[in-house]
Amino acid sequence: MAEAVSFSTKSQSNLPATAFRFGSDEPLVSIIVSNYNYGKYLRTCLDALTAQTYRNIEIVGVDAFSTDESRSIFEEYASKDTRIKLVYCPRYEKYPAVTYNMGFLHSKGEFIAIADPDDISLSHRIEQQVRYLLAHPEIDVCGTNCREFNDEQDILVVTTVERNVQNAAPPVRNPSLMLRKDCLARHGLWNWRCEMAADFEWLYRFYCGGAKFHILEECCLMYRHAYGTNVSSTRKLNQTLKLALFRTYFGVRLFHSVGFRWWRMVFITCLYASKLLALYLRAAVVHKAKKWRSLLNRELV
Repeated sequence: MAEAVSFSTKSQSNLPATAFRFGSDEPLVSIIVSNYNYGKYLRTCLDALTAQTYRNIEIVGVDAFSTDESRSIFEEYASKDTRIKLVYCPRYEKYPAVTYNMGFLHSKGEFIAIADPDDISLSHRIEQQVRYLLAHPEIDVCGTNCREFNDEQDILVVTTVERNVQNAAPPVRNPSLMLRKDCLARHGLWNWRCEMAADFEWLYRFYCGGAKFHILEECCLMYRHAYGTNVSSTRKLNQTLKLALFRTYFGVRLFHSVGFRWWRMVFITCLYASKLLALYLRAAVVHKAKKWRSLLNRELV
């Protein structure tokens, strides 16, 4: 379900104001910002995080050897705000799982949140998630509803954990989540060498392991929606194949609790992967034919 509504940064939380009153013993929240060449958006992301109404945070900026101005932006903000600490990869790291795990391992907070460098966390996001987790100790992972936006759209996407699982989507959207740090001890970090759909595998490993998820009704995140223009055809194919594999694997593990819509998504993903594979093979054959034709012309000359 999606509806277009006007954007507002004001909190409209349905949580009771008396659910939790923050004091001097408020828990530390570690916010992971995993970045590679997102300098274009990084200032906006960091401005939003440093302006959070919940102040007891640390921002763990992990950079995968960016070649743009990202590191200088990180250092500029870290010099002004002691809550920001930086973790740099010594060389380009293509596996996002590695940078996320580095962030987790450098986190000191009781709660850990994820913020993608091209997204915008609304000012009350961290406060509302901490408030909910403290009021509901049975919940392990808390996400929020989001607004998907870019130059062409601004849409509020309202969903629930149950709806996401029915449709073979992650239980919560990865860049909106906050989790209890002890969840990592029970269910593990990201799969270190998983380049594609790593967040899907990680979150469903939590879900199958008994972790309890919740999505706040209100919007607390502006999610920048990209159309994949910066993704190569090979990368898109690999990502779709890995997603099809994970959806099939977890569909089997959750066989008694998922239904038709899950397996419909598995079929659609496999069909799309087949289409991409056919296009990839066709392009490879055409490229090879051109190469041989060029070599043949040289010989004839």
